Amino acid sequence: VCFPSVVNPSYAPRGMHLCSVTILNDAMNRYEGRDDELDYAVRSELSSWFPEHSADIASSWEFKGMYRLKGAQPSQLSRWGASVHGGRECDAFRGRKLPRGLFVCGDHVSTATLNGAMESGVTAGKASAAAAAAMVSMGR
Repeated sequence: VCFPSVVNPSYAPRGMHLCSVTILNDAMNRYEGRDDELDYAVRSELSSWFPEHSADIASSWEFKGMYRLKGAQPSQLSRWGASVHGGRECDAFRGRKLPRGLFVCGDHVSTATLNGAMESGVTAGKASAAAAAAMVSMGR
């Protein structure tokens, strides 16, 4: 969930805001062809997150549109998926160790967010710096 109009007020009419919600594949499949039911489910979930605004969410918010972007989010529930429980090691990919000195980063490694991508970049950068320092200390 994000509110882009907080960052750029021109994304919504004056006095209003735009709420953007990402819905993962399982829920999209469950509600395939039933957009009204999906809208209701999303409003119900948002109302539980923002109880002080639940009446407005249920009745005043206008549904503006839905965009189905397959593959827009990295897998979060697969065997090697990144999740809210933390990212994967930066020196392995799909369960296999990478060659020494090779590191991977991106939102597919941590959480499927911009913050996750940045976090994994920092992790890979630190690992790279440590590997370089180890090579220097070994005289390579």
